[in-house]
Amino acid sequence: MDPILLLLVVFAVMMIPMLLMSNRQKKAQRQQQERLSQLGVGDEVRTHSGFYGIIVEEFGDTVILESESGAQLKWARAAISMKVEPTDEAPVVEGEGEVAAHDGADDVVDPVETVRDERDIPGVTSRDTDRR
Repeated sequence: MDPILLLLVVFAVMMIPMLLMSNRQKKAQRQQQERLSQLGVGDEVRTHSGFYGIIVEEFGDTVILESESGAQLKWARAAISMKVEPTDEAPVVEGEGEVAAHDGADDVVDPVETVRDERDIPGVTSRDTDRR
């Protein structure tokens, strides 16, 4: 077999999967762009970094998200991962409605008793304490 022909066959075998993968990736990007373009004021969204907020204003490729505390932050529309669907369930709070007996004697914690040795502190190595 001719070496040039063999090289072309190897090249073709390597390129076909790459072309198929890139087409799938482009399709996923188009679907994400369509989902982002359908978002509007009042939609609850989650960003790629995990921030949840409600869209209160939009300016082309920029949106203003409002958090639960009322803080408003400017985000790029491309940073939005998905629209969050509201749930009908009420949040479950542990211990709600229960009253625990509390005498208040254990409220004060002595910091000297809590940390007996510097090696008990997370992130402190023996080399850090040897310098002192």
